[in-house]
Amino acid sequence: MSLTTTLWAPIARYTLWLHTRWPAGTVEKLPVIGADGSTGVPGLYVVGDLTGIPLLKFSADTGARAVQTIAGDPSFLKRDRRAEPAVRDLVIVGAGVSGMTAALEARQLSLDFVIVEASEPFSTIVNFPRRKPIFTYPTHMVPAGELQLTAKMKEPLVEELQRQTTGAGIVPKAARVERVRRKGAVLEVALGGGETLLAHRVIVAIGRSGNFRRLGVPGEGQDKVSNRLHDPKDFAEKDVLVVGGGDSALETAVAIAEAGGRVTLSYRNPEFSRPKPGIVEAIGKQKSLRHALGSTVK
Repeated sequence: MSLTTTLWAPIARYTLWLHTRWPAGTVEKLPVIGADGSTGVPGLYVVGDLTGIPLLKFSADTGARAVQTIAGDPSFLKRDRRAEPAVRDLVIVGAGVSGMTAALEARQLSLDFVIVEASEPFSTIVNFPRRKPIFTYPTHMVPAGELQLTAKMKEPLVEELQRQTTGAGIVPKAARVERVRRKGAVLEVALGGGETLLAHRVIVAIGRSGNFRRLGVPGEGQDKVSNRLHDPKDFAEKDVLVVGGGDSALETAVAIAEAGGRVTLSYRNPEFSRPKPGIVEAIGKQKSLRHALGSTVK
């Protein structure tokens, strides 16, 4: 049985769970992407979360396979490096799991590439709560490429990822990409500050965690309101309201309760939004955590 056939059922289930049941109640709009990461813009590829399945192993797999596709493309193989020395083979936008996997694969295939990152490598994982459990589903899947994920908690996972990438010489260019457009036969990547990069191919691996959803209620601009949990111990012996019914909200509530905070978990629906196995059980064990299902923050 092929890998595609074997993995299709889990892919379908995760897609339904994570996207067609999005908290807003509608299917999230994602780019139209081919199975190899290609888009309607010739030479532009999209990998990682934007492909529709925000799982670390799939992100790594898509990054490596997109580079393999590029390297085997007959039109890419016809490029004349000597005639266009200012044009790179590949620009990778984003240094998360998918982008870094793409960079490792590009180096392995001796491509002339640059990877651009606006904040820091693996920023989404770095900003997870301390000691957050990491679920690398599907368990038995081995992603394509060199980057492998074995750690089960945030801190060792970040260390593992950094050791395989930045520690192995993959250093992102610190810049924010403002625009990617066709410029004749190549792609132009415009960076903040006016700098531009030219490339035969571009991979967009920016993820989806840049913009937080807001409640749209008075008071949420105060300093005591946050969209991200860094250290649960900061909330020990404090009364904390956590808003949401997805995995992030539930994991945040459990982490704060375990650290000694008194937590109220507010969710607008009468039941949680398809939590991961085990998380509801973990909530039930916390005596300092109460539910406010079917509630709305005013």
